[in-house]
Amino acid sequence: MRFTYTYRSSDGQRHTAEIEAESRDAAFAKVRSELGIKPIKVVAAEEPTPQVTPKRVPSRVLLAVVGAVFVAVGVVVWFLVRGGGQSGAHPETIMVNTPHGPMTLSVAAQLPRQAIPGDRQRIEKALESFKHPAERLLARFAEPGRAVAALEGAKPTQAEFAACLREPIRIASTDFTEVVDLKRIVTGMKREMAAYIAGGGTADQYISELEKRQRLEISYRENAERRLGELLKKPKDAYAYWLKANAQLQAMGIYPLTLPDALRSYQMSFDIDE
Repeated sequence: MRFTYTYRSSDGQRHTAEIEAESRDAAFAKVRSELGIKPIKVVAAEEPTPQVTPKRVPSRVLLAVVGAVFVAVGVVVWFLVRGGGQSGAHPETIMVNTPHGPMTLSVAAQLPRQAIPGDRQRIEKALESFKHPAERLLARFAEPGRAVAALEGAKPTQAEFAACLREPIRIASTDFTEVVDLKRIVTGMKREMAAYIAGGGTADQYISELEKRQRLEISYRENAERRLGELLKKPKDAYAYWLKANAQLQAMGIYPLTLPDALRSYQMSFDIDE
C-alpha cells in the first residue's frame, strides 16, 4: 500500500512524501528507521482512477517520442560503460603498487545500510581501513541496530567531509567479502549525505540524524530480545515470536535475534513435524 507522510525539515518547513508499506504502522516505522525522519502524520494515499478517453496519437508525435527514448537509452548505456553509474558491467579500475605487489582497485557500488554477515573481527578491523576520517565515522553506522563504538580523536571537520564526498571508495581484489560489503554501504551513505546537504542540511546534522536512527534501531532489537526472553516459558509462543520478530528486523536491515538454546529442541521437533 502507498502512504503519504508529512514531516518538518531542519529549517522548519513542512514537506510531504510517499512511501510503500504493508500498513500504516509499518509505514511509520519505515520512515523513522530507514529515512531517519520523525513524521508528523502518516495517512493512506488516495489513488484516483480517472477515466481517460483513448486518443489517437499523431504519427509525428509518436516518432518524436520513440526518438527521445532511443537517445535516453543511449545516454544511460554510455554512462554505465564509462563507470559513472558504479553498477555497470565495466566499473572504473586502476592498478596500484603495494609492498605485496600490484593490486587492482575498482570503484565501490552503493549498498543500503544492512547487517553484514561474516567474520566480526574483519568487519571491526575494516572500520579503520578507510582513507578519510569522515568515512571511518560513517562506517560506524553502517549496520542498523549495532552499538556504535566511541570515535577516537576529533570529529571530522567540514573540509574533511567535503573531501570525503569528492573521492570514491575503491575496492581491492584482495578485500574480503565483509570488507567489500562495508565499503559499499559507506558509499551509499556518502551519497545519502550528499543529497542531504544538497537539500539544505549540513554534514553535522546528517551525522546527528544517523545517531537518532541508530538509537531507534537498537531499541527495536533490544525490545524484541527482551520480549523473546519473556516468552521462553512457552516454547510454542516464543518460537512463533522469534520467527516474526526476525522477519521484521531483517526487513529493516537489523541483524536477527539468535535462537535461544531453550528453543533449539522445539525447533527440531517443529521442523520434523512440518
